[in-house]
Amino acid sequence: MAKLRTEDGTTLVEAIVAIGILAGAVVALAGLASVATRTSAMARERSLATVLALQKLEALSRDVSALATSHASAWAADTPGFVEFLDARGNIVGGRGGGAYVRRWSVAPLASDANLLAIQVLVAACRTPPGAAHCGEATSRARLAVIRSRTAW
Repeated sequence: MAKLRTEDGTTLVEAIVAIGILAGAVVALAGLASVATRTSAMARERSLATVLALQKLEALSRDVSALATSHASAWAADTPGFVEFLDARGNIVGGRGGGAYVRRWSVAPLASDANLLAIQVLVAACRTPPGAAHCGEATSRARLAVIRSRTAW
């Protein structure tokens, strides 16, 4: 009987298939890393926006008897006296120039009781898309609200 001789090793086809699978895996991992980096940056922006909103909410809630009131939707637009532009560290900057974040708030009495004030604060990343009237990135924003009484209980 004749014995067939086999050679150990890989064929060119096997090597090409293995390289193709490896290349596909590397491309998928690169895409995943890109998404993870973008999501991490967005989460960092949103976390800072939440902290900045909480700081303003606490400052406004300290003495509500002296607060000036606004219309209920002042937090949605750049209303003078109810808007601040902040740098990346949360410091107030003058005007729109250099502002990384915009912080808007409203203080409005409730319809049911004028002694109760609805205080709303919105902080958003200040990236103005073309054609937009004001800055405020929708994906990286925080909006907090509280109801406070003008009178002590």
